[in-house]
Amino acid sequence: MKTSLRLIQIGGIPVEIHISWLFIFFLLSISLAQGYFPAVVEGLSTQTYWIAGILTTLVVFASVLTHELGHSFVAIREGIPIKGITLFIFGGVSQMEIEPPSPSAELKVTAAGPLTSLLIALAMGLIYFYLMPPGQIISQAVLLLAQINLVMAIFNLIPAFPLDGGRLFRSIAWLLTKNLVTATRVAVGLGSVLSFMVMGVGFMIIFFQGDLSGLWLIFIGWLIYQAGQSSYSQLVYKETFSGMKVSELMSTNLETISPDATLDELADHFLHHKFGAFPVVYGSTIHGLVSLRNMKDIPREKWSETKVHGILTPLKDTLVLKPDADAADVMKKMAELDAGRALVMENDKLVGLLSRTDMMRYMKMHIALDSK
Repeated sequence: MKTSLRLIQIGGIPVEIHISWLFIFFLLSISLAQGYFPAVVEGLSTQTYWIAGILTTLVVFASVLTHELGHSFVAIREGIPIKGITLFIFGGVSQMEIEPPSPSAELKVTAAGPLTSLLIALAMGLIYFYLMPPGQIISQAVLLLAQINLVMAIFNLIPAFPLDGGRLFRSIAWLLTKNLVTATRVAVGLGSVLSFMVMGVGFMIIFFQGDLSGLWLIFIGWLIYQAGQSSYSQLVYKETFSGMKVSELMSTNLETISPDATLDELADHFLHHKFGAFPVVYGSTIHGLVSLRNMKDIPREKWSETKVHGILTPLKDTLVLKPDADAADVMKKMAELDAGRALVMENDKLVGLLSRTDMMRYMKMHIALDSK
């Protein structure tokens, strides 16, 4: 299910909005129209407050988009392709197709975002102080936009990966360690500590002050923690399997089983060969894949009368790969589908079996050897 909608294209960069953006759009518009503007400028019509609230919210998201465009345009100048920009509930993200080629490139790309927000805050501040009549709703909107962009710049400079501050910290760690994976691990570690500190403050606010606003701190801290862990995992996948094909990782020493075998025979097969799954093959026909998971719901007393073809995962529902498929993309796909194994086929012929466990084991060995 697609969760983002194409909005516009700027400088060749597709811009999308995530469905979560709609939630924050309505929430912020309501807060401004019914809370902020009536409090700072009294005596105006409800319609005026709503127009001001909606327009200000749109400019806030335009500021977020400009922040991300700052990252994206510098990235393109540094030779990093940008897949697109997505605006979501807590801001936006520029989707770089590759990691920055050097610490200096990452520093430039990362710094561009907060600097853009600071420039917007400065411009809005100057407009407010020198051009806006005091006490007017438009002047209050401009002041609010200056404050929001200033907060956006400062918040993003918190050294918690993958926030901009965390990426700036990683660029420095990368320069010192000469290793991107090591630098990312250090940056994510620092970000995790800060995330748990934020969540701790949130819990303290709830338990000691009885203020449920602490839930927002817990939520934000958890999001940053999860984003950092996910970013690190994706980087390790890319670095470990970069340039590798499925054919280099798949097992070609295949043990198969007939679809007409009973589950008693299948159990003996598992115990004898010590594999977690077997391709189901009869002659030259591949029927699918059978694993221990397929057996778990079948009572032991029915094993002798139940055939493999009655419990297998059919070929149409099995992940099938080509030998020349990119290993990094495959690892990501298997994780997304929660697929433990995949059949590797070429010209309708079974040529191998790829296990996510084997890929994880290879990745751990790669990390251990690379850190020496």
